Amino acid sequence: MAAADPTRCAYHRRRPKVTTCGTCGNPICAECIVHTGVGVKCRRCTGVKSAAPSRAAKSERELVTASAAPAPAAAGGRAPAGGGRKPWAVPLVGAGVVVLLVAAFGLLSRDSGPSTTEAVESAGAGEPTERVTEFIGAGGQRIGGTLTLPALDEGGTAPAVLIIPGLGAIDRNSLVAANPPDALRDALVSSIGPSGLSSADPLYKDLSESLANAGVASFRYEKRGTKPIPLKDGQKLSFDDEVADARAALDLLGKRAEVGTAPIVVLGHDTGGVVAMRIAAGNTRVKAVVVVSTPARPYGEVLATDMARARGPAVGDAFRAAMATLASTGTAPPADTLPDILRPVFSPGQDAYLKSLFALDATAEVGKLSVPVLQVRGGADPAVTAADTDKLSASVRLSGQVMVASSQADHNLALAGPGHEHSNTATAPTVQRDTDTRSALTAWVKTQFAG
Repeated sequence: MAAADPTRCAYHRRRPKVTTCGTCGNPICAECIVHTGVGVKCRRCTGVKSAAPSRAAKSERELVTASAAPAPAAAGGRAPAGGGRKPWAVPLVGAGVVVLLVAAFGLLSRDSGPSTTEAVESAGAGEPTERVTEFIGAGGQRIGGTLTLPALDEGGTAPAVLIIPGLGAIDRNSLVAANPPDALRDALVSSIGPSGLSSADPLYKDLSESLANAGVASFRYEKRGTKPIPLKDGQKLSFDDEVADARAALDLLGKRAEVGTAPIVVLGHDTGGVVAMRIAAGNTRVKAVVVVSTPARPYGEVLATDMARARGPAVGDAFRAAMATLASTGTAPPADTLPDILRPVFSPGQDAYLKSLFALDATAEVGKLSVPVLQVRGGADPAVTAADTDKLSASVRLSGQVMVASSQADHNLALAGPGHEHSNTATAPTVQRDTDTRSALTAWVKTQFAG
């Protein structure tokens, strides 16, 4: 029996390989890709059934097929001399098809900015569709993202939300679970590591699904420096680069044919709320900003308070002293002068990033916005409290609203108690989410589009 062609999908032999399954190692095509919290896998390894090909997926294949049609005969209608099939004809045709496939993908995503490949992840009649694509962020960094679309008529458009990841994001779907006692510390360490110190929480995936079910498109993307988008050799984290990445993602979303000229809302989680404010300021396409679990105090003080609450006043004081050294000298104190719990936080080589991160102050940013602002926080979140939302509300220029999730909801709006909807998808573990807050958030967003 002949060995399988490594350039073709293991489950669809006529389709080209797009990537490799992280579990079984088999080559897979665009329709077999399933994004999980630990990387790309195939449908067989995740137990996800293949959906019927969507109209969009079918049109992609038809374009490739049409592009690969035989070339016309030579001038005069004669076939080239030696007209039998040559032994090298098959490899040449195969190479030509690969080139044409790349060209076809480029044409399909031409209206989406500098993306490379695009694949339809899921599609059924009358159901939301997910399109996996890429864009170019700061410094030429390729960043993957997922465009989630509501059910649309052919040629139809939908308003859209850009979802910006916060501290500790694991991938485009999930972030580090907000588990005590060191939730914020673990999120920071996983950002500068990057290392997974906690289980994943699929907040971004859940938000995109809620929006799609309400007729709103969304785009969520990987955060640079995390495992899916590692930094290049010698490259350092930069908050300005994270802002530039978000601007590039907003540009891509605004150019999608499925969005057209429809309005856009920007949603940021945690530190992503500050990023959302920065890219929305002065952008006439953005009609509102949503910040989820974004504190009103400088972020370094939020972390210090969290460390003191979890590990005692001495650790909180040591954290503040280390921040003061970093702010005054530009360099963190030596690791051996810090408590063990703090050493991974002040990661060598990330001084500039940490200095800018600790100084983030949402109250200084929200006053620059001339659009409505929605603040959302968990009722059980010790890091973002009523004092934060009150302080931020006082600085909102146009109009604002505060939503407080369940008294059991944490920093990621996840619930500790029973009796609520479970989120259990191929891309994320089971977690309980406050569905009432998600519904209210979605309704508020739709109101901004209608205004």
